[in-house]
Amino acid sequence: MNTEKTNKENRKHKDSLFVDYFSKDRDWKQHFLSLYNALHGTDLQVETTSLKRVNLEQVLYMDYYNDIAVMVNDQFILMIEHQSTINPNMPLRLLEYISRIYGNMVDSKAKFSNQLIPLAKPEFIVFYTGKENIPPESYLYLSDAFNLNCESNTGLTLELKVKVCKISSEEPSPVVGKCLDLAEYAQFLRIIDEAKAYKLEAPLTWAIQEAVRRNVMRDYLERKGGETLSILTAEYSFDVAVAVREEEAYASGLSIGLEQGLTQGLSQGREEGISIGLERGIERGVHQKALETAKKLLARGDSPTEIADLLSLSVSQVQGLVENH
Repeated sequence: MNTEKTNKENRKHKDSLFVDYFSKDRDWKQHFLSLYNALHGTDLQVETTSLKRVNLEQVLYMDYYNDIAVMVNDQFILMIEHQSTINPNMPLRLLEYISRIYGNMVDSKAKFSNQLIPLAKPEFIVFYTGKENIPPESYLYLSDAFNLNCESNTGLTLELKVKVCKISSEEPSPVVGKCLDLAEYAQFLRIIDEAKAYKLEAPLTWAIQEAVRRNVMRDYLERKGGETLSILTAEYSFDVAVAVREEEAYASGLSIGLEQGLTQGLSQGREEGISIGLERGIERGVHQKALETAKKLLARGDSPTEIADLLSLSVSQVQGLVENH
């Protein structure tokens, strides 16, 4: 039996390996501090450093949740997001996150007192694991979203800067070379890519076993092998489901827009005929898009049964793509 199929979970947002390794695992403080020290050139030790998780939990905030937010020595909040795509709206998202985190930390009445409320200084990092050709390190700015009529941001009164570090490429951010835990995590991602390229029946299981053999994240993977498999399976299923939902939403919005536009200028009888024709055409377009997505997932190494289930296709349709490919 393919255990990767039986371990799938229906989650509203990903419970990623990165988040578990650096902020939830038994040894998370050690892993997190190695990352913090690499970013800041410090040598903080677990025994003498206060670390407090201040994440927004989805159960309380629904659409508001973040990957990692840890307060260091009550003076500094490091917020980290793990992304496989570049999101230009990340500064806006992180602005919302840090505002709500501060709101949780400060008594509502104290904000109206005459005494200054001390706040922990925030820093915002994105670790990028995608394939897009971007510099090893770059920045996203909240001000990029401002609709300004001038080229400069002179007089800007609100800004938020996000550092983007590329970690899973041949030319990663320098922080990867300074942090053994991050380097091993990036290497494990490459092993997963190898497994997908080999088109193995159980690529994630193979990747875990191969990483242990190569002494990559060995202690963590040996201790949490089954749990790691569940996290990875749910994480990869989530990424595929998001892509499918985006395509479905686009198709649905296009259909509604076309129908409403035609309604304004057509008679009732002709409108119905054209609407039916449009709906059928859009259905064929959505189906074609699903087939294109299926081809990409096949190339990634996913099984025809999983793809058929995710894209509402028949197994025979997906199998036909395999044969044609």
